[in-house]
Amino acid sequence: MELYVGIIIGLFTVIGMALLVKVNRGRKKTTDVKEEVSALASDCCGAHEVCEFDQLKMDESIIEYYDDEELDVYKNIDEKEYTTSQIDQFREVLYTLKTHEIKNWLLSIERRKITLPSILVSEARFLMAES
Repeated sequence: MELYVGIIIGLFTVIGMALLVKVNRGRKKTTDVKEEVSALASDCCGAHEVCEFDQLKMDESIIEYYDDEELDVYKNIDEKEYTTSQIDQFREVLYTLKTHEIKNWLLSIERRKITLPSILVSEARFLMAES
């Protein structure tokens, strides 16, 4: 009989500890979110990606490179003049970007006066829509 009581007490102890751990994890996540929210600037609208992109778009002097300096040789070249291997150079850069970087990369290409092949414009839009 004492064995059964010991087993039952042990089970309740294990279940209680598991519940405490679960509750504490939930509290930690909630606390982290509150800390992030309080760390935002007072003039922040909450749409960081949109605001940062708008700021980047407004300042035309900002050109951000995505390890694609080799594409600068295509400055002021019409997209119809690209060879298949040149288009593949663009494609290689496009597919190494993270989804959230594509919009800024397209802006960077435009500011550098590089015409992106139309097929890659379609592919970039498709990649951005997937996320």
